[in-house]
Amino acid sequence: MKVSVHDLTEGCRIAQDIMGLTANPIIKKGTELSSIHFEALRAFNIQHVEVYSKLADGSKVEAEPVREEAGSIVVAAEEPPLKKQYMELISYYNGVFNAWQSGGKLDIVALKSRLMPLLRQVAKHKDVIYQLHRWSEAKSYIAHHSVSTAIISYLLAEKAGYDQGGCIQLAVAGILTDTGMAKMPLSILKKSGPLTQEEAIEIRKHPLYSYQYIMDSPLLKNEMKAAILQHHERLDGSGYPKGSRGKDISRSSQVLALADVFHAMTSERLYRAKKSPFRALEIIWEDELGKFDIALLKALQEIVGGLATGTRVILSDDRTAEVIFTQPQHLLRPMIKAEGSEDIIDLTKERKLYIEQVIS
Repeated sequence: MKVSVHDLTEGCRIAQDIMGLTANPIIKKGTELSSIHFEALRAFNIQHVEVYSKLADGSKVEAEPVREEAGSIVVAAEEPPLKKQYMELISYYNGVFNAWQSGGKLDIVALKSRLMPLLRQVAKHKDVIYQLHRWSEAKSYIAHHSVSTAIISYLLAEKAGYDQGGCIQLAVAGILTDTGMAKMPLSILKKSGPLTQEEAIEIRKHPLYSYQYIMDSPLLKNEMKAAILQHHERLDGSGYPKGSRGKDISRSSQVLALADVFHAMTSERLYRAKKSPFRALEIIWEDELGKFDIALLKALQEIVGGLATGTRVILSDDRTAEVIFTQPQHLLRPMIKAEGSEDIIDLTKERKLYIEQVIS
């Protein structure tokens, strides 16, 4: 019978595999539930489960079954809109970040339980990649950056061939990359202009502080802990905190690194205007080549580019246009037709013009 997770007690036995955003069950059929299973259900935001009518000791399950409506089964409450979930997580992150600044402990389970419903929506609405830079606000930059890095890491990992478990782990790692910022002086966090050399040196310590927050957690794989520590390292050795290079930087670190820099470039900052996702990716290709994994750059380009024929966009000169054709070798610069004109514009030739925004 189907029951609410709130009605479960220890000794209940699962009658059907419980799936999250994973390739394998998070709890297998026949499992006798204990407190650790309840924690996993909360972390994956599971609302209802199928259980056998009798407990492991043979006594009857007292929970009230979930009722089925005519023609359908009530499996969970309807998910709120993606943007609402996103903004709720921003609000939650701001609250816990303030607590970390006051010496509070990091609760990865609680943070993950808030992230999982959002990832379920992201899995269905991948075009969120075009909205993140519009939703970001300079005054809550760390929260927006952390949540968006998680989302982009999830999408990038999926495109790069990670299994669902790996995608989720990278998303969780993504939202944790800047926890160490809680140890930065407020004078630096709230500064509205470029950092001094001394302030930049201080900021470069935040990956170490982030690692200290999570290094003893059993909820993250060691690979993900290392990725958090290395998310500002670069393949050419120009990154920090250690100046690692090449094979010393894991692929998972590179996923976080690319997600981090891509969102940073497309976000409004107190001292810098945001860039279009299309223009930001071009700049990475032009100016940062050699610092990031080429295969991951191509994967991100496929996520952002490759717009379907008929997609409406806003150009950098504020004109609205329609995508006519996209060449595989020029995903960021399709051929377009501006509204009110029959002329076809080839963005590969009009280099001063680029896509500013995709109209959903």
